[in-house]
Formats: sequence, C-alpha cells, structure tokens
Amino acid sequence: MASLTTVQAARVLIVDDNRDTADTTAMLLRIQGYDVAVAYDGRSAINTAKRYDPDVVLLDLSLPDIDGYAVAESLRKDGMNRASFIALSGHGPDDRSWEQLHFVDYLVKPVEHETLVSLLLRVQAQKQV
Repeated sequence: MASLTTVQAARVLIVDDNRDTADTTAMLLRIQGYDVAVAYDGRSAINTAKRYDPDVVLLDLSLPDIDGYAVAESLRKDGMNRASFIALSGHGPDDRSWEQLHFVDYLVKPVEHETLVSLLLRVQAQKQV
C-alpha cells in the first residue's frame, strides 16, 4: 500500500448516495490515517463541507437531490477554493464540463482503493509544492 507520510492529516469529504460505497471507502481511508467525513446527498454535502473544511472532496456527480456539478459550483461560489475536488461517476465523462469547475480528476466507479489512494497522495503532494 502507498505511504501516507505526507497526507496523515488530509481531510477527505466523500459524497456519494450509495451508502455502502461511501461508508466502505471512508472506513478504508480512515484505516490508512485519513480524517474522513461522509455525505449522502448534495444538500448534506454543502452543509458538511462548510463545517468540515476538507482538503479533498470526492464528489459523485449523480446525486438524488442536487447533482455534483451544482454542489461543486455552490461550494466554489462560497469560497471553498483550498479544497481539491475529484469527480466520481458510474460512467465516463461525456464532456469536459467537470474541468470548468476545477475538478482535479475524474474517476469512474467502481474505483480501486489503490487508485484512489495514489490520486490522494498526488493531490496532497501538489499542494505542498
């Protein structure tokens, strides 16, 4: 497994309406030393992000109430510019609109744990440069 020496304090907000996926991912990241919060819909994600102040937001784009694009746009408009946003979806991107909201990457579910941890390490390393 990847080393977490540079990201021990990384705060990750997982936003996914699939509770099993969100909770399992949160558990695996916590085991590796990440500080993790979870939200299961768009409104909760916005409220949680404002309180939690994450370093990284793993954001499902297909949420039941507000889609992930609108969540990202709302958080960016509210000044959440420090956090890195990673788009999650059950299908590949059909356009590049996710980049316009400054997502650092786009992952297609299911995401392998090693792939996610490697991406989180890269994102945090880039912030430290």
